[in-house]
Amino acid sequence: MTMQIPAVVLALALLGVRAHGEAGVSQSSTTLNLRLVLETVRRDNPEIRAAAKRWEASQKRAIQAATPDKPRLDIERMYTPNSGNVFSDPEEKSLSVTQEVPFPSTLYLRRSAALQEAQMKETAYRGKILEVVTMARAAYSGLFLAEKSLQVLDENIGIMRRFSRVAEAKVASGKGSQSDALKAAVELTRMLNMRVALQSEVRSSQASLNGLMGREPRASLWPTAEPPTQAPAGTSEELEAQALAARPEAAGAALALRRSDTGVALARSEFLPDFMLQYRRRSDPLRGGTHDAVLGLSLPLWFWKPAAMVAEAKAEVEMAKAELQAVRLDTQAQTFAAASRVSATAKLLEAYRTTLLPQAEESLKVAETGYQADRTGFLDLLDSQRALLNFKLEYYQYAAEYETRAAELDRLLGREK
Repeated sequence: MTMQIPAVVLALALLGVRAHGEAGVSQSSTTLNLRLVLETVRRDNPEIRAAAKRWEASQKRAIQAATPDKPRLDIERMYTPNSGNVFSDPEEKSLSVTQEVPFPSTLYLRRSAALQEAQMKETAYRGKILEVVTMARAAYSGLFLAEKSLQVLDENIGIMRRFSRVAEAKVASGKGSQSDALKAAVELTRMLNMRVALQSEVRSSQASLNGLMGREPRASLWPTAEPPTQAPAGTSEELEAQALAARPEAAGAALALRRSDTGVALARSEFLPDFMLQYRRRSDPLRGGTHDAVLGLSLPLWFWKPAAMVAEAKAEVEMAKAELQAVRLDTQAQTFAAASRVSATAKLLEAYRTTLLPQAEESLKVAETGYQADRTGFLDLLDSQRALLNFKLEYYQYAAEYETRAAELDRLLGREK
């Protein structure tokens, strides 16, 4: 009776694995590559579309800033008798048009400031693309890791099935211990529990990637292909220089400094007068038809107000300079760190590919052969199998981490991939 317990557990576990394998065959063999994902993200992501519209809206403000306020039309009917109609019986009628115009340089500076604001919105749009693309690459690598971990686990479940059959055969022949069969059953059950957690991780990663692609969370996705690995080209100094020249945040900080300089000039323009132009036509019984022209100028008598505006604008210039310096230092530090992480992860991947995985596979083969020949115990076989499983999972974890780190570096370098 005690011999039947592990057999029942193994039968139920293996039945679940076999059913999954049959269901997996029906999936499409088409793979989802990173290039297709990023194309969809750039086209359909709502955050990117919103940033594009903000940039588009800001481009329309330059015309508004360079255009004076709308003119005013005045129609007057004067000296109408109390018993008369104000519209038809006035003794004097006049029609005037008034236009208020800022000092010409003020309009130019307002237009320049609006154009600089539009350029800042453009860099923000470029930065949003890089930000979302980086998030998409991280989500893609997370989905790839979950899918590959599930695949590796299924392969090891198949290996454990083979070990279980060997253990059962040895028990049946009287050469093995019943505990070996129980250990195989427990290990297989542990793997099946891991499989449930990985399936949940796959669904969660799919939902995240679908959201970035502008799709419903439950939309189906093809299996992902392994993202390519390529070490960053150039020295750390070259990468830092490239990041300073191309990172949208650095460009935005430089534009903010230019905008602050324009703000100082705008504040100083408050010391200059604004103009009021007026033309008026009048008719009355004594003089007949006459017309007038008026030129008015505003007097900046309250000089302390524009002086305070200039002081405020100068403080904003100093603030913009400090922020630009902070962004430049942050860019250099982040680029150096990101390049180091990418390089280190690439070396780890190479070590797993060329050394650790081949050694673990060979160790498992030796342990299995030794167990079948009664030269090693079942625990040694389990240790070799677990080592191979862990090494494969770690390899794909580093592959996903490499893509995430490379995405961070590309974002700093202003590259969309």
